[in-house]
Amino acid sequence: MSETIAFLLDYAPKNWCSREDYHAGLCEALSERGVRSVLVFAKELPPDVAAVFRERGIEYATIDYSKGTAHYYRELGNLFREYSVKAVHICYFDYFSLIAWMARLHGVKTIVYEAVNSGSLTARSWKKSLLQLRNRVMTKPLTRTIAISDFVKEQLIAGGLPADQIDVRYLGIDNQRFVPAANTRGQFREQFGIGSDKPVVTTVSFLNPFKNPQTIIQACGLLARRGVSFRLFVAGDGVLRQELESLTHKLKITDRVHWLGHVADPRALLQESDIFTLASTGEAFGLVLPEAMACGLPVVATRSGGIVEIVDDRVTGLLVPPLNPEALADALQQLIEDKSARTTMGSSGRDRVAQKFTIETVVAGTLKIYESTKLFATDYTD
Repeated sequence: MSETIAFLLDYAPKNWCSREDYHAGLCEALSERGVRSVLVFAKELPPDVAAVFRERGIEYATIDYSKGTAHYYRELGNLFREYSVKAVHICYFDYFSLIAWMARLHGVKTIVYEAVNSGSLTARSWKKSLLQLRNRVMTKPLTRTIAISDFVKEQLIAGGLPADQIDVRYLGIDNQRFVPAANTRGQFREQFGIGSDKPVVTTVSFLNPFKNPQTIIQACGLLARRGVSFRLFVAGDGVLRQELESLTHKLKITDRVHWLGHVADPRALLQESDIFTLASTGEAFGLVLPEAMACGLPVVATRSGGIVEIVDDRVTGLLVPPLNPEALADALQQLIEDKSARTTMGSSGRDRVAQKFTIETVVAGTLKIYESTKLFATDYTD
């Protein structure tokens, strides 16, 4: 293999998840086409994650950007020389970071950037103009930009990036791993004494402001006041955890809400649930959404960001206005009380994931973008 692509990733996994499925699948597809690849993480990998990469023959390295730009630039040069890197694919860094220029200054001319970060551009007037100027300068080395949703593409264009250099390519999951379970009474229901006949609503997310988990808790408070039977599983941790727990006390629903903390593998949790919910605003994509849909769950989520591109309203779930606990409660109640609708939407969700959001689809889409940019002489798409 004479050609090498380095994936510069501003994150380090705590455990194997759908992101690793994608990176591993892409590296294997490149290897089949005679291209060497190396995944460059921000921190040392956990032993079990590293072991899987080694078993699959995937090379990886570590460069910690938090140690400073000089350190990253120096180590990047060492890595490029060691692997004879001819192209880079940057992901999880902000698009206005220095990484693209670092790669260009080290002689790499083919630079693909993948935009995955959530949020909306709110600057106006002269502030927006200054941001656009900064962004155009910082992204000038990029050969191509991948947006993981149309919403992200719109944000990039608003930020000053040229529309004709941006491709939309969704994220995906392994729909052979994320599947419905025949037995709905498992470890989580057993732990909290929840019968298989009681509807379980689940959310999996960081407990931080843009995820708006307080909207879900407020909606559950309304459901309890209406006398609706349900339990809520909250998987994830974050800065809002203590505040949210206090809110459940205030709403007198502590017996209905179960805090799970970080759940390394959400499959079993999703398989034991009846409905998945997410209340984010400005969500870039929401990878947990296709994971839940693949497990046969209807989704109740906000009509915001990239969520509207994943959840087909009234087909695979229900979409409600952001930051509206009453609307969220109405949608949850509708599905809690209609098992037939849950089943139909769950089946439609599995079909939608199989058609649009699989690892195979994402890898093929990425290779097509590589081919369009003439990343290497290799034909990626055959």
